Amino acid sequence: MNSMGNATRRIVVSGGIGVGKTTLASRLHELLPKSLLLLEYPEQNPFLADFYADMKRWAFHSRIAMLAMFAKRESDAAALTSESIATIVMDRCLSEGVVFARLQHAAGNMTGKEFETYLSLRDTLLSCAPPLDVVIHLSCDVTTALARVRTRARPFEAGVTTEYLARIATAYEGWIAELPATTRVMRCDTSSSVPLDHLVREILELT
Repeated sequence: MNSMGNATRRIVVSGGIGVGKTTLASRLHELLPKSLLLLEYPEQNPFLADFYADMKRWAFHSRIAMLAMFAKRESDAAALTSESIATIVMDRCLSEGVVFARLQHAAGNMTGKEFETYLSLRDTLLSCAPPLDVVIHLSCDVTTALARVRTRARPFEAGVTTEYLARIATAYEGWIAELPATTRVMRCDTSSSVPLDHLVREILELT
């Protein structure tokens, strides 16, 4: 029995931009028996392109839209989960969006009232979501991450810089420190090869 109180493990692959979350989550889904994969699809956020064009104008809108997307994904997962699903593998999760909200608040792109509204909504949504069992936190050097961002060439990421990636990495450490003691954290540096076999073995040994 895991921290959820049932047989379904909830695994999130977390991390900043360009660290390889979707790639690793997809590989874990392939290797873990009876797993369900939930990807992020940031391009579906209707405010994201606007945000990168004018952060101060659209930061709050883009963060609230992302919360809505993750809440919808949680709802969909609950509907799909059954005894046949042993593990849910998530590409980012509802909880970690606060990393980006904090960065925008610190940069002055979200007002205090907007940030408090964001936190209130996030915490309410989290209270309705099952807890995480494992966070697999990915990181890599910012030069490598930026090269990956440039290679995939998403239009809304054109303005991403190494400085922004470094701020994200620092902010993630704050989020990880706040995770409940019942959530196991595994760290992987994706600058080199990821020990997939080791990760799968540790996940399958969870009880």
